[in-house]
Amino acid sequence: MQEKEQAPGALFVRGAMSRVTDGLAEPVGLTAGAVRQGRRRRLRARLAVGGAAVCAAALAATGLALLPEPSGGGAGSAPLQVAAAPTASPRVFPTTTVAPTASPSPSPSVPVVPEAERLRIEDFRQRSAAVLQDLLPPEIGAVSLLSDRVADYLGTSAQGDLLLRFSVRPHSDAGPPSTFCTDTPIGQEVQVKGSTCKRVQLTDGITGTTWAGLDGDGRTSASVAFRLGNSDVSLSVSPYARAGSTPVSSPLTVDQVVAFAQQPRVMALLEEGDLHPVEEAQVYSTAYEE
Repeated sequence: MQEKEQAPGALFVRGAMSRVTDGLAEPVGLTAGAVRQGRRRRLRARLAVGGAAVCAAALAATGLALLPEPSGGGAGSAPLQVAAAPTASPRVFPTTTVAPTASPSPSPSVPVVPEAERLRIEDFRQRSAAVLQDLLPPEIGAVSLLSDRVADYLGTSAQGDLLLRFSVRPHSDAGPPSTFCTDTPIGQEVQVKGSTCKRVQLTDGITGTTWAGLDGDGRTSASVAFRLGNSDVSLSVSPYARAGSTPVSSPLTVDQVVAFAQQPRVMALLEEGDLHPVEEAQVYSTAYEE
């Protein structure tokens, strides 16, 4: 039968009596076993109470150690520092100054412009070089800006040099327009003096003309031209000759140049060039708009 709960005073008296009788010899008779059992129960109870007190003290000490230090100006206190994420340096494409021995359809020289306008054009060229480097095949090599032509970039690899043209300039009706491939069905190829042209559909509202060229040395070029807004666009990859280097054939087909033109990054940059021109209006346009 379990013992009933007792008042604190009764527990105190009982504990005192237990401590007095713990040192006495066990009585002879039937009560000896009961006395031994009572002593063992009291010893286990004391050990349990003592162990619980030790555990409580240890937990309290651990909790105090884990508490954050006050944010005041006390000695040794410091706010939690979070390391800042490293920021990548913007890419800067170099400018190459060359005197080419031959170049297909060289662009007019850049006119003298105010400093703010020069910086705007330079920013546009840097971003154009980035899309050329990122979205064209690695065979084009390292891209740099050609110094005296806004629309022209140089692709340099171990195989040789390439002229990369990224041109978006205000449209001009002056001069006779090209009549090649302007009335042919989409996708139909037309041979013109060793080169091949065809009309292509770039977007739902834009058609263009591609050219797969072949020069006298058997080197190939690939280009696409089309009308965008109020501008004429020309994108091409061609052999480029300069002192100390060898011109090479275009590693891209005309279909790959068209696919490049259709990339969202490229179209966004061309649309920016249409709204905020970086080139002078051209006199002779080979672009086509349906």
